[in-house]
Amino acid sequence: MYRLVGLLLSLFFLNSALAKERTTLYDFRFWSSPERTRIVIDVDQGVRFSINQQQNQFTLGIRNAKLLKDTYKKLFFTDQRIKKTRVKRDDTTYQFKFKLHGQYQIKSYTLKPNDKYRHHRLVVDLYDQKNQTTKAVKKPKKSLRKDSVSKQRSSRIILIDAGHGGEDPGAIGYKHSKEKHITLSIAKKLANKINRTQGMKAVLTRRGDYYVGLTQRIRIAQANQASLFVSIHADAVNSRRAKGASVYILSERGGSTKFARRLEKSQNTADQFGVKQKLNSKDQYLNKILWDLSRKDRDTQSQKLGAKILQQMQKIGHLHKKKPQKAGFVVLKTPAIPSVLVETAFISNPEEEKRLNSNKEQDKIANAIYQGILNYYK
Repeated sequence: MYRLVGLLLSLFFLNSALAKERTTLYDFRFWSSPERTRIVIDVDQGVRFSINQQQNQFTLGIRNAKLLKDTYKKLFFTDQRIKKTRVKRDDTTYQFKFKLHGQYQIKSYTLKPNDKYRHHRLVVDLYDQKNQTTKAVKKPKKSLRKDSVSKQRSSRIILIDAGHGGEDPGAIGYKHSKEKHITLSIAKKLANKINRTQGMKAVLTRRGDYYVGLTQRIRIAQANQASLFVSIHADAVNSRRAKGASVYILSERGGSTKFARRLEKSQNTADQFGVKQKLNSKDQYLNKILWDLSRKDRDTQSQKLGAKILQQMQKIGHLHKKKPQKAGFVVLKTPAIPSVLVETAFISNPEEEKRLNSNKEQDKIANAIYQGILNYYK
């Protein structure tokens, strides 16, 4: 009798321990970019997982997991890297088998909760291998005409940065609109206007819903030999009454006002969206940019560009600030070229949120920025 009671108590405590160790899979999210596919799973702390990679597939095993019904529906994602997903439960372990279109480099890690995400996150990245990337890049034809090459070189390259993306939704509106979608839509409209203009060419830092690192956005501008850098955003504050557009230029000392310092803190945070390294003043790459000999001319030209854009933005709506403001945004630290960050409106204001989601109003905003760029070059 005592043995039976002891056995039952042991089983009870064992089940209690397992219950405490169990992790719930709250959500699955997938992001596709030109360089990688990212899988993000919201989990409990202390998730126990393993990755088994084979040719053209890999298996993600999560021990003692509970898969929610709504989460299960989000599993079956396909893109240029993931061909098919299968789910198998083996005892207390879930096996997620991802059949792939090729072989990829796989990296995984966990992230702690933050002000955007209340759960711990398991992140799995599928990166294109170098040999696959080089095959996809075609060498220019030798028969390329000289006048065509010179025309490309003489074009003014405008780098358009759609703020946020992927795991970083940006500001959330009163009606739950996400800044990342609005900025991309406006950026594409602006790019189309620029690309229809003789002697100008637009390059986007991102073309879809995926995250691009802050310093990577600068490197894209450098790689394309951009002559201007325009970053597009839509801010949010606690007050629903705040409204209007504003333009920011770089301040190497940080924000000149309390509002600017709060804004730059929110914009410069990168590690909470799957980038493990924090940006700081010791970053050698950023220090090299900060000490660029032509930064004084860059700042003067940025001020001029910002003023021209504000003149046009005033014609279509209210201005939050009538003159360009200063803040230490990482994305504005592009070497030697004028760089501005445009806060198109307050997404936290219900009226402005509605406006930001309007295709017609987005086109007006894009056109105002476009006209400001044209006037800058006059």
